[in-house]
Amino acid sequence: MLQVLGYKFKHTLALCLASCLMTGCNGLFDGIYDEPPSDETLQLGFNQGDVPNRFSIVLDARDYDEWIYLDLHRRTITTMPIPTSLTGEWDGKSQWAKYSVYGSRYEQLEVRQVDTQPEPELWDMAIHHFDVRTNGGAVLRTDYHSIDDLPTSSETFADEAFVPDQWAMHQCIVDFSSMFDHKIWYQASPVNHVLTEWVKMDFSTPPPKYEASNRVYLLRMSDSTIAALRLRSYMSEAGTKGYLTIDVKYPY
Repeated sequence: MLQVLGYKFKHTLALCLASCLMTGCNGLFDGIYDEPPSDETLQLGFNQGDVPNRFSIVLDARDYDEWIYLDLHRRTITTMPIPTSLTGEWDGKSQWAKYSVYGSRYEQLEVRQVDTQPEPELWDMAIHHFDVRTNGGAVLRTDYHSIDDLPTSSETFADEAFVPDQWAMHQCIVDFSSMFDHKIWYQASPVNHVLTEWVKMDFSTPPPKYEASNRVYLLRMSDSTIAALRLRSYMSEAGTKGYLTIDVKYPY
């Protein structure tokens, strides 16, 4: 009896599926699966919060061939391409470097001289995918996970050790088309290693793995003003990695 019922159920299901294929299902399964939001609906740029010194920044930082410069004072965004060749006199340091990467071991294979990275006249921090550098600033990682929980005044952190940018030869990826052969091209560039750790990318076993710190960071800029930053998300609601949503309190 059970075998007969099972056969009838499978036969009926098969007929239903066949009918769906011929008729397009006519909305039979509408509402069963949620449609992911489209990346095209993202409100890119500066988005004002409820109070004057609170806002968020939404960036499309998917590309590896550019730096996105942020001016927090004036709330402007400027994108500059990463040079790929040397067209003039070399500055003695700007270059692409190809490395063999195995876990935490880097072996330099090749170096290519390129032009100096262009910059806008006014900027406070720059983002390359998840990498960050500052314009003469320094960064402190706090133990807080929400800007709302920070002490009222940034003077609380006056005696803490803020970390400036450092030159990095293998941090800013510009070409990982040979990643599965453990070979990656990097742009030699200043990087703030503390703030860059807001998202860690692990290439030890391709494809890469991602981990967000969910911490609040304090950026002390060259004019001594301080911004509180928290990376709310490194992907869009549709799951596309490289869309950054940054919560900001400036001035703090």
